[in-house]
Amino acid sequence: MSKKLRELLQALETEKTKVRSLLGENNVLDAEKAMEDVRELQKAVAIEQELGALEEHDLDNATPIDRTHNLTDTELEAEYKRVFLKGLRRQRISADEHSIVSEYRAAMHEGGVSTDADGDMGIIVPEDIQTRIHDIMRSMNDLSQHIRMETVNTLSGSRVLEKDEDMVPFAVVDEYGEIGEMDNPKFTPVTYQLIKRAGFLPLTNELLKDTDQNILSYVSNWIAKKHVVTKNSLIIAILNTLSKKSLADMKAMKKVLNVDLDPAISLSSTIITNQDGFQWLDEQEDGNNRPLLQDDITQPGKNLFQGRPIVVVANRTLPSTGSTTVKAPFIVGNFKELMVLFNRGMYELASTNIGGDAWRRDTTELRTITRDDCVKWDSEAAVFGQITISTGT
Repeated sequence: MSKKLRELLQALETEKTKVRSLLGENNVLDAEKAMEDVRELQKAVAIEQELGALEEHDLDNATPIDRTHNLTDTELEAEYKRVFLKGLRRQRISADEHSIVSEYRAAMHEGGVSTDADGDMGIIVPEDIQTRIHDIMRSMNDLSQHIRMETVNTLSGSRVLEKDEDMVPFAVVDEYGEIGEMDNPKFTPVTYQLIKRAGFLPLTNELLKDTDQNILSYVSNWIAKKHVVTKNSLIIAILNTLSKKSLADMKAMKKVLNVDLDPAISLSSTIITNQDGFQWLDEQEDGNNRPLLQDDITQPGKNLFQGRPIVVVANRTLPSTGSTTVKAPFIVGNFKELMVLFNRGMYELASTNIGGDAWRRDTTELRTITRDDCVKWDSEAAVFGQITISTGT
């Protein structure tokens, strides 16, 4: 029984005693007036009891009270965020609040994963917090910024893409002439199958008692770092499927840009290397002792090689090869044409203070699920070169 219900029942008994006392004094008029208060308290008790029953009911079998149809998009977002934080803290969610979750999930999922075999996948991260996570990811070394991204609503599907080198011009058509099929277009079907990836974060009970802002900041940073590492591993796995080409010197590197790549691809190329490769490039000079790397005036702290931006990845993520003759990666291409990363564009969360190690450690474990798939579609859009940066003696 809730504190509110106990207070109402106590007030009800007090008013009943008052009515009986008035009747004992034959004061029927005042007794009738006091009965109006009794009737109002009885209604309040009934409502409170009904609310308590709804909250104790198994929400999986309950029929939530739908009051979200009167909410604007902004109000729904705010209400959902409030319920989201209650869920993180493992606080009881009422039937009304459960209906808010259902409404928000329907708006975000658009029916895309409602029939997934895994069943209920937990509460999804509010849109403004997902935006915050993406902003954090952009400040990290997120390789997905350099590839093609597709947000999808289904767990599997396909896209039909046309490679730059296979494109043909639009056909000439006379005025009032019939538009025929274009001459030999070549399209490449790309299929995807989103894969569930998950991890968990132990949250101390001290953190859960902290402010909403501190909780969201802590969780957002963890999800952002975790997803950057996840996406980078998928992207590098695709890069490693490319044939390796040894590059002995700077001339060989320039030849990749001038000859090996299609001119349109070359002009829009980016260079990915690791710390070893960047250090080697940074030491190279021309005949007048001027560094070959150029500063990117549009992005302070960034560098260009032959006008192409350089992306530096940690050695632990993209290692050099060899022990005696060491070769560093020098991967050049338009990575938006090389691969596509399909994802659901959202994170799904659930928390527990009972399962896993949460009970033994007196913590709450936050589970995060994301779904994505990285697919290669134009292997000619990049060259995986290897620079020999040192040789054994």
